[in-house]
Amino acid sequence: MRKIKIALSLLTVSIILATLAGNTHAAPPTQRAKWTVMVYISGDNNLEDYVVSDIETELAPTGSSANVQVVALADRGPGYDTSYGDWQTTKLFHVTQGMTASPENAVADWGERNFGDKQTLIDFVTWTKANYPADHYALYFWGHGWNWHPDFVMQDDTDNDTLDMEEVEAALPSLGFIDMVGFDGCNMASIEVQLLWHRHATAVAHSQEWVGGEGLQYDLILAQLAANPNMTADQVAIASSQSAISDKTWSAVAVDSRFDALLNAVDQWSVALNNGLGAHRKKYDRAFGATRSFWQAPMDKDLYDMAFEVHRNVADTNIKTRSQAVMNAVDAVVLHERHVNAYADVHGITIYHISRATQKDSDYTYYRGLDFALQTGWDEFLDAYAR
Repeated sequence: MRKIKIALSLLTVSIILATLAGNTHAAPPTQRAKWTVMVYISGDNNLEDYVVSDIETELAPTGSSANVQVVALADRGPGYDTSYGDWQTTKLFHVTQGMTASPENAVADWGERNFGDKQTLIDFVTWTKANYPADHYALYFWGHGWNWHPDFVMQDDTDNDTLDMEEVEAALPSLGFIDMVGFDGCNMASIEVQLLWHRHATAVAHSQEWVGGEGLQYDLILAQLAANPNMTADQVAIASSQSAISDKTWSAVAVDSRFDALLNAVDQWSVALNNGLGAHRKKYDRAFGATRSFWQAPMDKDLYDMAFEVHRNVADTNIKTRSQAVMNAVDAVVLHERHVNAYADVHGITIYHISRATQKDSDYTYYRGLDFALQTGWDEFLDAYAR
């Protein structure tokens, strides 16, 4: 009886996966790959012009092989790119070498799908893992971003929706473990985002600043993977960070058990800062004023630089010790970091910071419900400091 139930369950799963894909002609590989790379391309917005070109000039030059499978879920909108009949529905591509992003080369057409809905993400990852299983998985988010802030990440204009933090968090159990997560979108290298993926991934790659039209260069990443399919998650994250040579900042950060020390260091630092607020407020003002922030994102502050400035300006022994601990912990989890000269003081991780009560807006209220705020004393310090 148990065997019959198992068989029926497997049949049910197969039917569900087939329904998700529509009339699919996916041909699962004959062997389990070393890596499967998934690219979630949210182009139903003003980035639409880059969708086809990125598939053809960055994913397809290397394409899939027995060791490295490449799958992309791409959505276009009513933009200016009219190539291949101006298709605007959601196409699922198993990317092969030299492939064009034409409708007939899609594994399936999923119709109009909302890339701001967690179910679209879940369906994509579930389908890919079932059809192209691998020892390791990389998931890249291609689209708009602004770390934890609501109403920005993976913007989908047709459905007027975004993939906010609480939706990704709710999707994580269904996604399963992802070895490496990359964010090909603006301002995603924040400690708040890193905590979201803590223990759900090994490493993440992202930028502290605005990301230009080039962003991640997938052709460089995939070429390295094809040459060495035994790359670790750390190595893929580093390769991803190194590929984005056209941007002003980029970093790769470990978010597995190594991240625990950073979380604890920031929590203890927050408590020390709060306890010393009465005696050192003016010195805090100088430190925070000197901390490097980012273009069009003044509330995104470099975490290491903030700890450095506090350490430099405040004489209190405990606060100095806690500040140094944060700097040491940042150094321990940052696997790779690069920046232009204008950002000489940055180290790869931002943290949210406000200094006035007038900045306690709807985003601040949202922030206080994030896991980072719930697991550390940082929001309590901000609440006391921003008066």
